[in-house]
Amino acid sequence: MNCLDSSFLIDYLEGDDGAQAWLDDHEDTMLATTTVALYETYRGVLWSDSPMTMDDVFDTFDWATVLDFDETAARESAQIQRELRESGTPVGTPDVMIGAIVRSIGGTVVTRDSDFDYIRGVDVENY
Repeated sequence: MNCLDSSFLIDYLEGDDGAQAWLDDHEDTMLATTTVALYETYRGVLWSDSPMTMDDVFDTFDWATVLDFDETAARESAQIQRELRESGTPVGTPDVMIGAIVRSIGGTVVTRDSDFDYIRGVDVENY
């Protein structure tokens, strides 16, 4: 399953041609996002001068399945943090949480964020 990172969600909202082209190329694919990516997107909208509301954001992506940060993802996230600490590679907590959700389902994260390249066992597709 392709899981859209907040970079994709924000770029799509801002009319980014790359995000739209990727979506057009995958129109018959089941798509998801995470509660963590939604949080980052909601925060971005609230901190900007955008007239959009959180409800507008949620409605825009009503075609995507929302994957929760649950207990399985919490365990996976802790494991990823350990792996990253051992390798000396810092990655922000929200990206670790998104990576954990995606890794726990064997999915692919769709992003422009290179931090996901450091999370073992997570397939990354850039747009």
